Amino acid sequence: MMNRKIKFRVWCKTTKHFTDIPFYSCSGGQLLWHHTGNEITISNIDEGDYEIQQFIGLKDSKGVEIYEGDLINFSVNNTVELGDKDIMDYKNQDVHYSGEFAGFMFGEDGFTPLDRIIMTSIEVVGNIFEK
Repeated sequence: MMNRKIKFRVWCKTTKHFTDIPFYSCSGGQLLWHHTGNEITISNIDEGDYEIQQFIGLKDSKGVEIYEGDLINFSVNNTVELGDKDIMDYKNQDVHYSGEFAGFMFGEDGFTPLDRIIMTSIEVVGNIFEK
């Protein structure tokens, strides 16, 4: 069995901050819950007030967790023939989920296979909300 973390962060559009309040998504809508001591408060959320982003399962070169909506810098190895290095650098590329490819993508310019990304080059430099 694979052991991986599935976690989220929530951007509050009203306060303009990330919150660590957990949430639950179900077919009837999304709920936020807050646990303090022995009390659990559950409330419906208006999707217009919050942006929920998933941890993609990777960390950058400095150990920072990467989430949807993060802006990252990275390099791609497009080497075609042995000994012929073709390295391209990308700056401020957003991380987003692609339903078409059923996975997380880096950048707006299309499909960047993870096997071509130089993993030690990935650096989170911000997010789409706090540019």
